[in-house]
This record gives sequence, C-alpha cells and structure tokens, in this order.
Amino acid sequence: MRKFGVVLAGLLLCLSLSLSARAMSSVSLGFGATYLPPMDESFSSGMEESQNWILSGELNGRFLFLQTQGMVLLAKSEEETLAVQMIGLAGLNLPIVGSWLLIELSGGVGLTYVPKNQGIEYPYFQLSGGEKIAADEISFLDAVLQSPIYLQMGIGADLGPLGLRARYLIETNQTIEQVIEKGQWWEIFVPNTGCLSLAVLLKMK
Repeated sequence: MRKFGVVLAGLLLCLSLSLSARAMSSVSLGFGATYLPPMDESFSSGMEESQNWILSGELNGRFLFLQTQGMVLLAKSEEETLAVQMIGLAGLNLPIVGSWLLIELSGGVGLTYVPKNQGIEYPYFQLSGGEKIAADEISFLDAVLQSPIYLQMGIGADLGPLGLRARYLIETNQTIEQVIEKGQWWEIFVPNTGCLSLAVLLKMK
C-alpha cells in the first residue's frame, strides 16, 4: 500500500511539473489536411492521390489539461458536390515531455451539411448511416443528436507559438440519440471508418 502511494505521488508530481511548464490556457487557430483512405483497400494505398485528401480548419481552446476543438472539413457529397463536415470534440490534452510534446484524447459529434448546388435540389443534412434529411425538415439540435459520434487520438508538439498535430479520427456506428435510448455507451468504441488528420496550429492567446 505504501509503494502504491509513493508511485501515485510520483505520477502526480510529474504531471504537475509538466503542467506548470506551459501556460494555464491557450487558444489556437489551425489549418491542415485530412486523408480519407479508399474503401476496401489498405489504409496507405491512396496517400499519393490528391483526391483522397481534403482541407480542414479548426479552432482549439485549452484550460490546463482540458481541451475543446471545433473542426470544419471541406468534403464531397455522394453527388460529387461540396459538403461541409463540422466536428465538435472535447477531451484531454496531456503533456508527455515538458511543455512541448503531448497527446490528445477526445470524443464528440460530427454533422455533415450539403448546401444547394448543381444537382442538389435542396440543402440537406447527412445523418448516421447515410440518411439524408432536408435542412428545413429537422432542427439543428436533432440533426446533431442523430449524427455519428467521433473519437480522436493524436500526438503533437508545441514549439513556441507554433503547434504540430497528427491525429487519427474515428467515426463510430453510434449517435447520441442511440446511446441515450439504449444506454449501451460502450458501443461507441465500435469503429466504422477512420481517417488521418494533419494540422498546423498557431496560438492566438
């Protein structure tokens, strides 16, 4: 029991030293690219193809080791027109080595919106399972509750005002509505698809 107490105290001391080496809070604006691997092929088989990469932007806020993240990805709809994917995440930002090497663990919800365009008669939300509902037939909150839950794991480095991130973003088969109705929250760890996200962050505060 005494050994466990010593180990726990040591871990808490290391964590406190790591946290004290960086600012208590920060706000960052980021830009990057997200790789969507081809279906039914190996993960890395399409990395050299530009059509498998989409642009993304994000806004991050951190307080101590808690982090919120909002991402916007410019994807393509099934009709090959512009689709905007919005993903909101919340989780942990934990320093590993001093104030510059860190890991991220987070979860949230992603909502896909397809605006009116050539071949698109009306703007719609694409919900979990590929279901499409006209934007004027469902509230934004209900669309969020019926959209896929996402999990994210990443590693990064903060070099002064500049941050680098490499993350793996997982789309699950569950929605917030399904988790509330069934109560089987552990099913959110069943992955559907995954993608690699690379980003450069610039600290604004």
